[in-house]
Amino acid sequence: MWRTLAGLALAVAFVHSCRAVPLQETPLFADAVKKGVLPPVAERVPEQPRVIDLAASGREPGMPGGTLRMLIGDQREISQMTIYGYARLVIFDEKLQLVPDILDHYEVKEGRIFTLYLRRGHKWSDGQPFTSEDFRYYWEDVANNAKLSPGGIPQNFMVNGKPPRFEVLDPLTVRYTWDDPNPGFLPALAGAQPLYLTMPAHYLKQFHVRYADKETLTKEVKKAGVKDWAGLHERKSRQYRPDNPDLPTLDPWRNRTRPP
Repeated sequence: MWRTLAGLALAVAFVHSCRAVPLQETPLFADAVKKGVLPPVAERVPEQPRVIDLAASGREPGMPGGTLRMLIGDQREISQMTIYGYARLVIFDEKLQLVPDILDHYEVKEGRIFTLYLRRGHKWSDGQPFTSEDFRYYWEDVANNAKLSPGGIPQNFMVNGKPPRFEVLDPLTVRYTWDDPNPGFLPALAGAQPLYLTMPAHYLKQFHVRYADKETLTKEVKKAGVKDWAGLHERKSRQYRPDNPDLPTLDPWRNRTRPP
């Protein structure tokens, strides 16, 4: 099956100092900015975006634009886009060392207390802020919701049979605390199929019984041909297999084609 993927650069320009050198608009988006379809690059990237020193690894910036066409076995393999895009809260660098990617930085104490700091001004692909609310929504309204997680909290969160204590410290800071050390937590975030901690709350609340208008939600469930609101939410929220073009993403590419 052929699927066309639109390259959507969420972090458009990488410069040696985002303060000392002006951000550069990619030619791919210049016309959209001129027409007012997109805001200027300075309004699209975080205040302190991650800086990629391509020269240090013998690479050069690629050519903006183009269409990536992939031959895949079935629609589920759109997950390849997520694998190859490799945007994670934390990633493995070229030396296989864990470093912040989407996160600004993180702190680990006693191997069991993980404090995650977000980049100020980071946005989802639809321009909405990426904040601690997106972590809270996933943890409280999805991972701990019996309808959306019927098997309980995902096992990747469990250490010696116990889940972490989750805290929102401020709009850009969250903390996960386990009773015992969790050496697998950060590597799980950086995996090819990562442990997800976030979901775009501003978009998905319209499909959650706790937040949505009951009558409107019932109509959406019927329209989608699913059993209940949980089935609708699951269909709309897939991040590893991003087959919902309307789902905001933090990945470098966004799928624009609906499943057949």
